[in-house]
Amino acid sequence: MSNNKWFNVYGANDSRGGVARGVSGWGRTRGPKNLAGANGTPVTCLANINTLKGITASTVGYLTENQRYLHLLVEETNAGGNTDADAVSVFGYCHAFQRWFNLAESHYTAVDNDAPDALSIDPPNSSTTPANHVPASREYRLYEIVGIDRVAFVATNSARIAVFAACSTF
Repeated sequence: MSNNKWFNVYGANDSRGGVARGVSGWGRTRGPKNLAGANGTPVTCLANINTLKGITASTVGYLTENQRYLHLLVEETNAGGNTDADAVSVFGYCHAFQRWFNLAESHYTAVDNDAPDALSIDPPNSSTTPANHVPASREYRLYEIVGIDRVAFVATNSARIAVFAACSTF
């Protein structure tokens, strides 16, 4: 019998020195996993880029868990008013650089983020509440985010917009 103080996830003594812990990451995922938690939950948008300035380790935004794709759905939440929401800008962060940067827009169906434009999504103007939106009232996009550790969303009028974000490996 080993005198090891470490226990595996089943509570048994582990002679390899394992640590008892649950799964904390997503691993490889086929289906998109919501960055905000439960399915149907929108992410929180920042009002400006002030918290993305500087050179430092960052905990702003959402962890991507080293997933390959970022799925975004954007819609207005103007409660039936006819006020056009501003575009949402999306930024990436890399731990190795300790810097935030613009994610590139994709102009091709192959998901290559090779366009010179910063990623920005302007949802269609809708004069209905989200519960009454038709699919054409929403904007869906897919981006490749290999090597990006965190993403953050910035919208100057975040009260009038809902951003749903998810990541997947496949």
